[in-house]
Amino acid sequence: MKRRVVSLWSALSVLTLAAPAMAGSNDLELSRFATFNDTTSESGCTETCGFAEPDEALFYDLSRDLGQVMAPRFVAPSETLGQAGFAVMFMGSLSAIPHNEEHWQLGVRDRNPEPTLFTGHLQVRKGLPFSFEVAGNLGYLYDSEMFTMGADVRWALNEGFYYFPDVGVRGTVNTVVGARELNMVNVGWDVSASKSFALGGVMALTPYVGFQQLYVISSSRVLNAYPQDPRPPQFNPDSPNQVFAPEFVFSQEQIQINRFLGGLRMHVWILNFTLEAVFSDTVQQYTFAGGVDF
Repeated sequence: MKRRVVSLWSALSVLTLAAPAMAGSNDLELSRFATFNDTTSESGCTETCGFAEPDEALFYDLSRDLGQVMAPRFVAPSETLGQAGFAVMFMGSLSAIPHNEEHWQLGVRDRNPEPTLFTGHLQVRKGLPFSFEVAGNLGYLYDSEMFTMGADVRWALNEGFYYFPDVGVRGTVNTVVGARELNMVNVGWDVSASKSFALGGVMALTPYVGFQQLYVISSSRVLNAYPQDPRPPQFNPDSPNQVFAPEFVFSQEQIQINRFLGGLRMHVWILNFTLEAVFSDTVQQYTFAGGVDF
């Protein structure tokens, strides 16, 4: 029976996360974060001359917001599964973004981002001895080519006491794949507290709260601010002003974000369902999760 339930949830998660490999309206166009300074007239070039002037602030703001959208979800109380425990979770998550800000208006392909972005996530957790737990995560940003892959480890500092809440700490890491213009890794740690309440011997409700520090590490690949001219960069050593340099890159950003979270899990038999909210200065997330625990 357990194998059948795991197989059912795994198949459902794979089907839901699957998406056609084609560009979507939520894919990125980071080349718009630069202007091309045309110097053709003053430099005396016979062809177009000029150079790219990137806007670092736009890239910073988009990295800060997108890192939160793609970061690993919590969707679990502070307690661990136990040494023999195993869990599979599927999640749907809505992230409210400042979609009217310039970095979103220019940064996504169709220039018209939705106020909320939807992501789907699959999480597999395994309990270990000494109140440890490990997990693997997959995620997908709908209407895009961007996926995430990651892992985390949790340690329950205190769990299973009747009069005291469970307390746990967790470390997470994931990376964004499928973004042709962006390199991004999310690293974080969090601390949480939860308390389970049994109801009638058939179900348990577990509220939890927590705090996370998320670190978004991002950089761009080579971008082009003047794509209508297919020439490679041109430099004239005899006339330094005659330059055609449309290509540019954004150097690595390391952004620290403080986030607060709260959630409620309902556990019935081997089934569990979780509602969760995560808040920061710029992005708010609301997640519903369902899965099985053994």
